Amino acid sequence: MTAPTAKLEIPPQRIFLEPTVGFVLAYAARFARGETEQAELRIAVSAVLDMVIENNARGGESVAVEVGEAAGKFRISVINRGAPILLKGGRSGIHSNYYAKFHEASQHADSVTFENSGRQGQAVVLEIRLGAVAAAMSLLAKPAPQVPAIPEDEAITVRRLAPGEEDALSRLFYLVYGYDYINEFVYYPEKIKAMIEAGDLLSIVAARPNGRLVGHVGLVRRHREPAAFEAAMGAVDPMVKSRGLFGQLFAKTMEAVQKTPMQYCLCDCVTNHAFSQRHVAKFGGTELALYAGCQSRETQARLERLGLGKDPESMLRYSLLVSVIPRVPRPFGESIILPESIGERFGFLLKPFGLAYSPAPRFQTLPAMGSFTTSTLRAQSAAFFDLSAPGQEAAEDIVEEWRELLRDGFEYAAVEVPLDAPGLGPLYDILSSNGFFAAGFVPYQSSARLGFRFQALGPTKVAFDDIKVATEHGKKLLAAVRKDYEANCLL
Repeated sequence: MTAPTAKLEIPPQRIFLEPTVGFVLAYAARFARGETEQAELRIAVSAVLDMVIENNARGGESVAVEVGEAAGKFRISVINRGAPILLKGGRSGIHSNYYAKFHEASQHADSVTFENSGRQGQAVVLEIRLGAVAAAMSLLAKPAPQVPAIPEDEAITVRRLAPGEEDALSRLFYLVYGYDYINEFVYYPEKIKAMIEAGDLLSIVAARPNGRLVGHVGLVRRHREPAAFEAAMGAVDPMVKSRGLFGQLFAKTMEAVQKTPMQYCLCDCVTNHAFSQRHVAKFGGTELALYAGCQSRETQARLERLGLGKDPESMLRYSLLVSVIPRVPRPFGESIILPESIGERFGFLLKPFGLAYSPAPRFQTLPAMGSFTTSTLRAQSAAFFDLSAPGQEAAEDIVEEWRELLRDGFEYAAVEVPLDAPGLGPLYDILSSNGFFAAGFVPYQSSARLGFRFQALGPTKVAFDDIKVATEHGKKLLAAVRKDYEANCLL
């Protein structure tokens, strides 16, 4: 399976060489590579870039760089749009300098080749083996690079983030996620600081004796009145896996939840593993919704990056399991009205929250107009429709807008509607007949109002068999969502 590529285009000037090398190394960091491996990659990429930049400088042709993963290899293509680089006889001819750079790159990469791209120019392609294949080959060729390990008996302290440590927190997220974490603000220390000072973020970190941060869990405020928080921004340096560090961080975060006035704490867990789900359930979390295929795998820390195995190749997109930890009795009220089509299939989700439901009138109608807002997240190829006032025309407009977004390459859509709005039954009929299926209940706009989420997928496969769920309640939710998906989306 081939991962999506990242691309960069630069003028043929050496001033852009180092930033471009940094771009390549940042992409490579997602594969949990050691410092020695990254150093060798730096030498190889620098040599090839220097060669192509020099070649293109005469005519001013730009240089393109593409990076990606394919068949267990990290592949870097540097596109030469200048005169073709010919290395035959290059030891003493006009290309002798190029030959030396090519030879240098070849010493630090598994392969370096030239590919003719026709009118697109010429590609100089470097390939680096990843994972078990790379380890086996390196044993035959040279000693495996040694990554400095953190001693098993080293004391790691779990505490609040101290003032001035915002830079270190950004660095931790880079080490775990590269530059692909879903919330971009983590790469801006000044934004982290402002959120903490405003009371919108409480950061729990794990620190080595030298002060280096190796873990984090945060409480992010999602609603002010009544207050609601989300346990989010989980990150643990792969160098300290298998120490129970995430459990310690989460337990410390739950202590903060107990001390902070709030209606509830929201948690979402990626379902390529069930590790974090078990911690949420331990502290009273109950599943409410499953966002099937809602996230691009490129913005999540895949298991191989964390050193915890490998995700199934069938998992083209990641799913999120959404749970709520109540902090007051009945955080969403005492009763609600649901249409039979939703109540019979998903009403069981409400019982742990003390919320009873009664059936809606069988012939309930949907208002004629309605209104909604749309937001998109390009990094996830996802669109979100907030249907604040359900209506026939609004529902039809959402369906049409989603068709347009599909043509534009989007792969996931969500429609959220408050449960106290009329016409949920007819709305479900319209959306389900156009490929939408149920996700479950959600705190509407992170408030004390409960809502329902519908979702739709583009031409991508949902690996339901590979979704990991830790609790019986969660497994029942997964089965209900899958049944609705198969009824509405499969021919």
